[in-house]
Amino acid sequence: MKKALKTALIILIVLLIIGTAIGGYFIWRHHALYIGADAALGAALDDAGVLAAKTFDVDVDFEHKYGRSWYEVQFETAEAEYDYIIDAGTGEVLKAAAK
Repeated sequence: MKKALKTALIILIVLLIIGTAIGGYFIWRHHALYIGADAALGAALDDAGVLAAKTFDVDVDFEHKYGRSWYEVQFETAEAEYDYIIDAGTGEVLKAAAK
């Protein structure tokens, strides 16, 4: 019984180490490839000509489909609501709309 418990514990530890390594790789890869949510928000604010202090209800979501990655950036000011699509790799504004 002790041997089976010891073997199960070793297997569990090895699986945890492998899982941590895989998770760490994907986190590193994400940060190495993409501009980040703060930079995406900055690109949208610059394009809109809006100061960050004048915004509220800010939402930045990372999206990845069909081999493409982008940030969906939404924020409001007292004057309008803004929706942006920002390329996750370059920071280029792909779509901009104000309501």
